Amino acid sequence: MQISYKPGSGLLYSLNPLVKGAMTFAAIIFFSVNSLGLWAMAALIVAFLIICRLSRVALLDVILSIRRIALLLLIVGVIQGFGTTGFSLLMAAEAMLRILGVFLVAGVYVTISSQSELTFFWEACFRPLSLFGFPAREFALIMVIAVRFFPVILGEIERIRMAQTARGAKLEGGGLLASAASLMPLMIPTLTQAVIRAGELAQAMEARGYRVSAQRTRYQRFRFGLSDFLAMLVPIMLFYYLLHPFFMAQ
Repeated sequence: MQISYKPGSGLLYSLNPLVKGAMTFAAIIFFSVNSLGLWAMAALIVAFLIICRLSRVALLDVILSIRRIALLLLIVGVIQGFGTTGFSLLMAAEAMLRILGVFLVAGVYVTISSQSELTFFWEACFRPLSLFGFPAREFALIMVIAVRFFPVILGEIERIRMAQTARGAKLEGGGLLASAASLMPLMIPTLTQAVIRAGELAQAMEARGYRVSAQRTRYQRFRFGLSDFLAMLVPIMLFYYLLHPFFMAQ
């Protein structure tokens, strides 16, 4: 299973790409730095999953992909759990829940956003920098390709790992350092496949006459509707919650 765009017609799918991106960015920042506590964050994640379910978002791939960050969650929990009074299970669980919330938000964003929507969002983000000679369209294309290729690379690593395990390679066990060292044999074939995929993508884009520097038209026009204006209240409220203590301290 890999996280990728799944077409749909729910509420989250119909939002403007700029609104989707703003909501995702605000939610990631919120889960990273908020001070709500364990149970409040857990309630927010459950509410988020319910909204995604009501919008008919394909959550199965996102949920199954959590196992790919299980080691990261464990490491973060162990590191953040130690404090001045020893190890705190509550602090460890809270740190793991932050990473989990960021992962779920990012996974759902990729699931509900098509490639054209991602390109539109990143172009809009980089467009102000074009006044200073920044190649906004080129960097938007790089960001979209990186987002789309990341799940593919993860799937490639999993297939290579299974193939080497079937041939008798010992890639698991032996402690944390041994597990990290066992990943090295996966890197060379993974990088080789990444280079091959990059070459195939470049040839496919050239065959279709794609030119980043050329003046381009859009097949689909993205406009703001009532639901977009209402959805923009979400990032506004999240940033207000995060910045409210700072303004109160002034």
